[in-house]
Amino acid sequence: MTTRIAVARLPARGQNEGYPTLQILRLLVGISIFIGHWSEPYVARLLPQGQVPIDIFFMIEGFLSMRYLSQPAVMVANRWRVVGDRIAHIYPIYAIALVAGFCAFAPFAFANADGWTVANWIGAFFSGLVLLPVFSTLVHGSVFPLNPPSWAIVLELFGFAFLALLRVPGSPRRLFAVWAGAVSVCLVLAAVWHDPNAGWSTVHYWGGWPRMSLGFFGGALLWHLHDRYGARTPQLHPVWVLASFMGMLLLTTRFIGWPLLGVGVPLLVWFGASCARPAWLDAIAPDAGRKALAVYLLGYPVMMIWRVEGMHFAVPPSFAGSLAGFALVLGSLLAASVAIVRLQKNIGQQMRS
Repeated sequence: MTTRIAVARLPARGQNEGYPTLQILRLLVGISIFIGHWSEPYVARLLPQGQVPIDIFFMIEGFLSMRYLSQPAVMVANRWRVVGDRIAHIYPIYAIALVAGFCAFAPFAFANADGWTVANWIGAFFSGLVLLPVFSTLVHGSVFPLNPPSWAIVLELFGFAFLALLRVPGSPRRLFAVWAGAVSVCLVLAAVWHDPNAGWSTVHYWGGWPRMSLGFFGGALLWHLHDRYGARTPQLHPVWVLASFMGMLLLTTRFIGWPLLGVGVPLLVWFGASCARPAWLDAIAPDAGRKALAVYLLGYPVMMIWRVEGMHFAVPPSFAGSLAGFALVLGSLLAASVAIVRLQKNIGQQMRS
């Protein structure tokens, strides 16, 4: 006779978080990053503050991760298991997006175009599989050239692992020390580089680590403060919070990037966590939260696939850069995201049954 030992199942991150506006903001971050990349050949800086969504993403992820790690069932669980569950949730979508990017850049590799060769194409793929950056001139020097936006997801995974292993839910002082160190490094790099968009490129890649730490651990600290004082915050309508997000991206004032990072982003996340919850928000937020990661990671590969196919079939730039062309690519991105999320959900249910 055999004895089966039951292993307690950890709650899924996103379950009972109670922050529906933040889930919608996560989806809007992915869409805004896609818009920024899509518009580059057609409209110069369609979103003047296009770097800010990454910082919003880091802060929201830190906020929600701290909430997740503070749940009683998670606090008593093995920390390596907690980190493993997070990787198991993110990596399949990351790998699918990497394969899509690999396929999208195949014509460039076989034609030795734009600096691509078969060797560096394959090398970028295997480096991406093991979450390692590539330091080259490919795709404007992107460290993950097959899918440039994925650098933030990779760094966020390390941020989550550090947060989980540091065991800070009951000791925010250690968290504050890490965050303060990240602030100091970011200020120094800002003075040297004059660039708030570090992390994605070979030149400024190492600046992405303090940038991630500033946002991610800042979001975790913000959760501690919100858990204590959030009830005193006026509840704004979520439409105002979402409109503020869009307004932040459209600001054209010079030198506004760092004030947005230091003041605007924390306020957006704070009020997003505190705002009212009309019925329509609770109805759409869970679905938006589930698809946010897929939209973020699939946006660039889907765009490149359409761009390559457009060149193959000689689609005129007037259509590719039109509202109809944008709607076609965005629609295919959303459809692909729905399919990937459903596939992941079905596989997960079969593995648990």
